[in-house]
This record gives sequence, structure tokens and C-alpha cells, in this order.
Amino acid sequence: MSFNEQVLPKLIQGVAKFSENRYVRVICYGMMAIMPISLVGSFAMIFAGLPFVPAPVRTVCTLGTQIASNLITVYTVIALAAVMARECKQDIIISVIMAMACFFILTPIRAFEKIQAIEVSYLGSKGMFVGIIVAVFSARFYAFLMDKRIFIRMPQAVPRGVAKTFEDIVPAFILLIAALVLNALLGLTPFGNIHDIVYTFLQRPLQNLGSSIWSAVLLMLLAELLWFFGIHGSLVTSSILTALFATQAYANMEAVVAGETPEFILNMFFMDSFKGPRALALALLLVVRCRSERLKTVGRVAIFPSLFGITEPMKFGIPMVFNPWLLIPMAFSAVVSILIAYFATLIGFLPVISLNVSRMIPPVIQGFMVAGWRGAVIQIIQLAVIILMYIPFLGQVDRIEKAGETAEAAALAVKAAAGI
Repeated sequence: MSFNEQVLPKLIQGVAKFSENRYVRVICYGMMAIMPISLVGSFAMIFAGLPFVPAPVRTVCTLGTQIASNLITVYTVIALAAVMARECKQDIIISVIMAMACFFILTPIRAFEKIQAIEVSYLGSKGMFVGIIVAVFSARFYAFLMDKRIFIRMPQAVPRGVAKTFEDIVPAFILLIAALVLNALLGLTPFGNIHDIVYTFLQRPLQNLGSSIWSAVLLMLLAELLWFFGIHGSLVTSSILTALFATQAYANMEAVVAGETPEFILNMFFMDSFKGPRALALALLLVVRCRSERLKTVGRVAIFPSLFGITEPMKFGIPMVFNPWLLIPMAFSAVVSILIAYFATLIGFLPVISLNVSRMIPPVIQGFMVAGWRGAVIQIIQLAVIILMYIPFLGQVDRIEKAGETAEAAALAVKAAAGI
């Protein structure tokens, strides 16, 4: 049996099953939901850093960034609990309230002289993994209790709004008691709370794994290889990228707001900003260099979307999917782009990235926004390198397409001459 007949269907089925897993979807879409607040915080940081901004405006912008970065776990809990409730077709508001209550029960309260308060670090990047775990499983457990009808049943005559309130009492009681018991048990351990346990045994090892350039390279390569088989690679790898690189991104943002130096070169904001302007590079080549009219037409259609990182017109129009001639540049252009930006940061040319700038902003402009003129220069270099990577391979595709068009035109001319 050939690869296409035996291995490929199983590969596609396995990847599709992973990407359609309920918990993977919840984490993926939940983390996407907090992107707007992250973007707002990043833009506030940009304005705060401008030299001509008055001190009162700078203070307001700094507060905006602090609200975005130092409370990112709170937004994560809300977003993931809401997405999980929607997945389970349960009440979103109650699910979010229960998730927040459970999270705060499990988050230690410290005494500062006469004040009792939650440490901000647990609400920021340090508490993100606990927030994800608590949000997903508290919302799922609430849905389980409701599905099993473990609640107080009110008579039919009771208005639905009143009945719903009583139905939520038993699930809430069970959830909060479970969180209280778990918090008490974890308090008996040397760590004292779930945050320090998760940070020590899960978050810190994942951060160490995420600090490896080879982890980033492997995930970039995997995403594009999946695209070759027609699978949305970015969607499949997004939950893994979040686990490995999201906390470093928000830790960098927190460090900048606190007046400290960000330390994590590899983070989610870095990956989003410097995967390279691959769509624009390929679209420019299709329009400028290709002689095939079909490929030129694909390029004309794709040139505007490519400014915003949209590659689908080319992936399915050339096509790039299942096209062996384009496998190498398609798979390695993101890898090479990340390596260029990584080594530029290592040598001190590119600053450590601590801003979240939308991937939908055109290349060079995005680079300037995230890292000043140096970021723009790096993206220009990436654009040139990607173009050079594609030229020999796309040239072969162009020759094949042009030869086919020439043969078709000749055949039509023969038919026209023969009066057919």
C-alpha cells in the first residue's frame, strides 16, 4: 500500500481528532478571546514609551498596560469558562461565576500589615496555568452536574428565572466545597497552594521547554507540514504554542511595566510577529516573476490579502497543498524567519519582544510597531530571504504551468484552424 492510501488517511484522521478535541478547542478559542485586551495593553505600552507623551497621559497608558498584563489570568479564567460552557451548552454566566469563585478559593490571600490581599503575581502570568486548569474543569464539572440533573427540581408553576436560580444552588455548593477541600489539602503540602505546585511541576518545565529555539522551530515546521496535507496547521499547533510560549509573553509585558528588563526571547508575541512575511513574499513572486497567466491571476487575487497574512488564496489556488515542488520553501520559510529574528535578538540588534501587535497588520509596519526600526529591518530581511527561498521552486511550478498553457493554446489554435 502507498503512503497516500495507507498512512496519509490515518495521519489526517489523527490530526483532525486532536484539533477537534473539546479541551483543545476550548483552550484555543479561549486564548484567542483574550487577545483584544492584550493588544490594547500593548498599544498603551507603545504610547507610554513615546518621548513626547505628557506625564499624565503616560500614567494613564501605564495603568492600561498593568490592567491588561497583571490581571491576564482573570481574563483567561473568564474566557475559557465561557467557551467551555458554550461547548457544553450550559449557562455561560453561572459557569464563569463558578470558575472565578473556584479560582479565588484556590488562590492564596496574603496579609500585608493590616491588609489582606491576593498577590498580583497570581493574577498575572504566574497564575495562568492554574487559571486554565480551574476554568476548564470547573465549567466542565458544572456541566456534568447539570447534565446528570443533580439539582433542586422546582414545580412547573415556578417561573423559569426563579427555578434556574434554585437549580444552580446544588452544583454551586458541590463545586465550591470541592474547591475549599482541595485548597485545604494542598495547604498541608510543603508548597502550600495549587499555584506554587503547578508553577513548579508544570509551568516552569514548560517555560524551560519553551525557551528552546528547537521547540519553536519544530512547531513552525509542523504547522506548515500539516498545511501541505491540507490541514490547518496553525489551528492544530496553537494550543501547544500557548502552553509553551504564552506565559513568557505576559511575563515580559509585566517586566516592562514594572521597569525591569524582559528576559524571555522566545514568547508568543515574538512568534506571532516574526514568523516572516511569507504570504506577501509569495504573492509578489506570483505577480512579478511568474510567466504563467494562471499563477499571475492567483497572485493578483492574493496580493491584497497577503498584506494581512492571509495565505488561503495561494495555498488552494496555486495550489501549495500536495504540491511537492513547494514543500521545502513552504515548510522552512517560517523556520528560517524565526531563526533570523532569534539570532538578531541574541546579538542585541533586535530587542526582546514584550508587545502584542496583531498579525493582521502588514509586514514592516508590524515590525516597526513591535520593535521599532530594527523590527522593520528584520522583517525586510525576512521578506528578501523568503523570496530567495521560493524562486527556484516556484520557477519550476511556473515552467510546468506555462508549458501546459502553451500546449493548450496550441491545441486550441489547431482546432480553430481545422474549423472544429
